[in-house]
Amino acid sequence: MFVSRRMQKPIVTVTPSASLAEAREQMRGHNVRQIPVTTEDGKLVGILSDRDIRGAVLPAGLVPGFTAEEAEKFLKNTPVGKVMTRKVVTATLTDTLEDAIVLLHDFNVNALPVVDAEGKVAGIITRMNVLEAFIDVLGVGEVSSRLEVVVPDRPGTLAQLVGIISSFHVNITSVLATGHVVEGKRANFFRIAALNVAPIKKAIEEAGFEILDPSQYTI
Repeated sequence: MFVSRRMQKPIVTVTPSASLAEAREQMRGHNVRQIPVTTEDGKLVGILSDRDIRGAVLPAGLVPGFTAEEAEKFLKNTPVGKVMTRKVVTATLTDTLEDAIVLLHDFNVNALPVVDAEGKVAGIITRMNVLEAFIDVLGVGEVSSRLEVVVPDRPGTLAQLVGIISSFHVNITSVLATGHVVEGKRANFFRIAALNVAPIKKAIEEAGFEILDPSQYTI
């Protein structure tokens, strides 16, 4: 799945010359915590978060006698360009959700502006967008059951399991395979569109596979 299918668009942006007060109002009005900063022609030059705004006000707030009215004046008189983060971690329209997850994790950011080949902002993808996408992909929320099966790490085992499950004429709504759980083995996670999976479990075990019991899962 590509970032372009899950990103938020169209999105609100601000220019570097806009005031922090304007940016704050944009964030509140659109219920967002980060806002890309662009030039007039839409090219990305930075990103501003609600944390950046609080961080800008905090030093001034430590001055004795600094009032709420003065804080508002400070926000109105301070341009976004003075506070924004200039080195922005971005995603592209051709990136996958897996790419976005790695970027969000490795750079410890909450959102990635998505840029096109010209460096113009095409959208933004957040941690919540990625989480919602994988909830959909995994079929969570649908009427289904989950099976966790340990398989030998060799070609053909997944196809064998799919064949066993399919013989019961039920749909597999999602499949997830992990790395090695123990040497020479992997774990496959199936979500099946059925509530009574006891016969399926029995058939899988009779084929020589191990069904993981969540209460005993310590790997």
